[in-house]
Amino acid sequence: MNKVLLLILLLFSFEHALAYDKNKLTRKWQHTPFDLYLGAQEAYDMKQADPDKVLLIDVRNQAEIHYTGIADIVDANIPYRFDSTEWKMKKDSAYGTFKKPKNPNFAAAVKNLLKDKGLDKDTPLIIMCSAGTRAPFAAKVLHKAGFTRVYTQVEGFEGPRAKEGEHKGKRVVSGWKLIGLPWSYDLVPEKMYFNFDPLLRNSSSDNQPGEDNQSDEK
Repeated sequence: MNKVLLLILLLFSFEHALAYDKNKLTRKWQHTPFDLYLGAQEAYDMKQADPDKVLLIDVRNQAEIHYTGIADIVDANIPYRFDSTEWKMKKDSAYGTFKKPKNPNFAAAVKNLLKDKGLDKDTPLIIMCSAGTRAPFAAKVLHKAGFTRVYTQVEGFEGPRAKEGEHKGKRVVSGWKLIGLPWSYDLVPEKMYFNFDPLLRNSSSDNQPGEDNQSDEK
């Protein structure tokens, strides 16, 4: 058998073995056109098995990765939604939150990442957010943009909130951090969004974020 074909078959078999049980995803919005899902450990194993040909993208906003950390093996932080100071009330609730506007350049930024890596739209991509609630929507945007193999990491970096018990409302269920996968508060410049943002892509180096004299306070 052709060695290249054998490698492709082995990679396909490995990815299939890692697949998350989609029957656990009980809400319609959790499903994507790709129908490819991974838990946190499965995402880690898939990335580690072929680190140069599988990309892991953190789609949380910059404030989230700054204050809660980022996975060591992430290839890039490309926010699906940004942070804002605009307030909104939650539906049928006494509580509110700050609006998170969508990133209109999300797919274009992912394309820039692929270009930098010498890869194409058929490259396996793993999308991770905070708790698995943004990743499916980010994957759907990439599907419309022509990407072919996008996995959603369904547990997220911090994991979903507990629905009952003494820890109700806290992120103690699952997730990258909770199960002890490698992460850090240290942000690697080459992985930050400004490297892939189409609006900054052609800017001069003088306009790129650089070092400053701020403290290391988290």
